[in-house]
This record gives sequence, structure tokens and C-alpha cells, in this order.
Amino acid sequence: MKYLIFMLFLSLPKYGVAQEAPSKTSETSNSFIGNWKIDLRPTPDSDEYFQYFVVKTINKNAFNGTFYSSEITNGILNNNWPELYFAFSTTDQSNEYYHSGYLKDGKLYGITYCPKRGFTAPSTGIKE
Repeated sequence: MKYLIFMLFLSLPKYGVAQEAPSKTSETSNSFIGNWKIDLRPTPDSDEYFQYFVVKTINKNAFNGTFYSSEITNGILNNNWPELYFAFSTTDQSNEYYHSGYLKDGKLYGITYCPKRGFTAPSTGIKE
């Protein structure tokens, strides 16, 4: 009898008795859309240097927009973690830039890498 009750207990979630908590990441994905003011200062002691990151739309795990006045290509989101992670690329007249980061507590933390320039730099941003 104990075995039968144990097996019944194990099967309950499968039949909809248990419910999942609302996903924090779906709320975070929606809060990712908008205009972000990004500080790209080259060193911690440098003056603030701002550019804009604009997330226009999200479709499943893809997004589009602009960064530093360049169209975003290959914008990808990963919302399988407590923070929303993102990655994308941009180009200027002669270089391709790779960007990635995460959204935590309403603030963006990112890093940019440009292999041709031998350049990488962190950044932070707030939503406007």
C-alpha cells in the first residue's frame, strides 16, 4: 500500500497538480527592450563616454536594434539563467565588433571585443 501511495505521489506533477512559478526571465526579457545609455569609458579613471544601445524587438531568443549608431546583427538572448544574457555584433567602416553581457537588477554589464583592433573593453549601462 505504501508503494502505491508513493507512486501516486510521484505522478501528481505530471497531471498538472503542481504549477511552475512565473519565470523571472520572461519579465527580464521584456525589460530588455528600450533605450540604454552605455558608458564606454576606456579606463576606470577616464571621463564618462556614453553611446546608446537600443533594443527594438525580441522574437523568442533573437533581438534587433542598434548600438553606437550601427545596426545589430545576430542578436541572441539566453534566458535560461537568473540573469538575461545577450550577444550581438556590429560593424563600422573597417571593423567588426562582438558584444556580450547580461542584465542584472536593471543594469547592463557588457564587454566588447574587436579582433582586428586588438581591443576589448567592459561597459555598463542604464535604461533611459
